[in-house]
Amino acid sequence: MRVDIEGLSVAYAGRTVVAGAHLVAAEGEITGLVGPNGSGKSTLLRTVYRHLRPTAGRVLLAGTDLRALSPARSARHVAALPQERGADVELTVREVVGLGRIPHQRAFAKEGAADRDAVTRALAEVGMAGAAERRFAALSGGERQRVLLARAFAQAPDVLVLDEPTNHLDVRHQVELLALLRGKGRTTLVSLHDLNAAASVCDRLHVLHGGAVVASGPPRAVLTPELLAEVFGVRAAVVDHPLTGDPLIAFDHREAVPPVGGRG
Repeated sequence: MRVDIEGLSVAYAGRTVVAGAHLVAAEGEITGLVGPNGSGKSTLLRTVYRHLRPTAGRVLLAGTDLRALSPARSARHVAALPQERGADVELTVREVVGLGRIPHQRAFAKEGAADRDAVTRALAEVGMAGAAERRFAALSGGERQRVLLARAFAQAPDVLVLDEPTNHLDVRHQVELLALLRGKGRTTLVSLHDLNAAASVCDRLHVLHGGAVVASGPPRAVLTPELLAEVFGVRAAVVDHPLTGDPLIAFDHREAVPPVGGRG
């Protein structure tokens, strides 16, 4: 399912956080949002999973305005992994993942065999099958992250919206997660701080700066030394990854570059 974001603006507390953003997440592709802290990535994603209402513009799912759908219907299409993790939830891991099945159940209906199978499969996908009966609140940050990702998978959506999904994960689980997303073949809109991870896993990138989309395109076309200096304020060379051939950003950790004016 294709996602089109058209002229999206979001403001709260008297401040415009996203200003006139246009971007596309093509069907079956992984589309990445990158940008400095405070650039509007999380705010934009929150409008896609309906946590925030835009002040202007719209989000289209396969050409239909998201706001024209009921919350239950949109939840059958869009699953989210927000940054707010809810560590104090007094449920088991299996129960938390089972929440992802609610949009597919009739009111007051009990969990069915299809729901149980979806939960079991999702837990296995994120490597948490052995933790099904543990209390969610007792998990480490990385374990909670994988459980919440399993909840999104169990929801069986057309679109995944993931806000910093690699947070709290060690290197091995980051690699496994990104490989899993590639294998899913679902329309995915994801924000990532790790630019090398974004260059490796994303089909298309949108760069946000000051609440505006300032560059869009394939990672190799977008992640240039000039953009990295202007938007992120860093010196870097972009080379070919020796193992995969993907763009690899080699940062100069000894020197920062003051951002140049003109990008928001």
